[in-house]
Amino acid sequence: MKKALVTLIVAFQLIGCSSVKSQKSKMTTQDIYGRYERQESSEKLELKLDGRYILLNPEISFTPVIEQCEYASTGKWSMVEENVIEITSENYYTKQKGFEYEIKKDNKLSQDSLYIKIIFPTDFHPVNLNFTFNYKNSKSITHGDTYIVLPKSEYLWNRRTAINQISFSLNANVSGTEIYKSRVLFEIFEESIDTEKYNYLTIVLPNFDRCFFEFEPFYQDLILVRDSKTIIWQGDEWKKQD
Repeated sequence: MKKALVTLIVAFQLIGCSSVKSQKSKMTTQDIYGRYERQESSEKLELKLDGRYILLNPEISFTPVIEQCEYASTGKWSMVEENVIEITSENYYTKQKGFEYEIKKDNKLSQDSLYIKIIFPTDFHPVNLNFTFNYKNSKSITHGDTYIVLPKSEYLWNRRTAINQISFSLNANVSGTEIYKSRVLFEIFEESIDTEKYNYLTIVLPNFDRCFFEFEPFYQDLILVRDSKTIIWQGDEWKKQD
């Protein structure tokens, strides 16, 4: 963190800003809080007086808008040095609703196979499905479809061992993407399931929507405060709105 802070301060000076030491008085939370707009963009960062922040998405001018998310990130902000603040997104200290799931267990079709069906709240799910079965067995599969059929003899324990440890995660498909701001890995669950009693699993992800998927994570990300009207973040100036 200290290394990153030094780098930011050097960059701050290179663009002609006053150094921290040249400030006549130390900035306070009362001086800094407010809504800032990124220059050459309609993206906004709101620093609330109660210590929360909201990174608002750019305004979309064209229509129709398909599932436009109001904000890209939210979490906490605080002052860590004189004229330096940091933000940490909520996924680092709260369990977001997008990770919630429900498993419906049935027994049907061929007993030689394990059937897995994934249900998302919308058709938007540019992710690959990852399943791992039992640590020692170390069998896994990555699949792009929301319905898969697996032979028990290949992926699970001997049929006499009914309980299998199943881990499920999602990976964002970022192939061909130059800049990717959102999360890549989503670890959903790890459970022991009697696959002889239940061979058909329906996994429901009720809140895994576009807004959750595109949430931007930040951990102790530093922002320089130029003055009570200007902050420097992500290489750009953000001006406080009146």
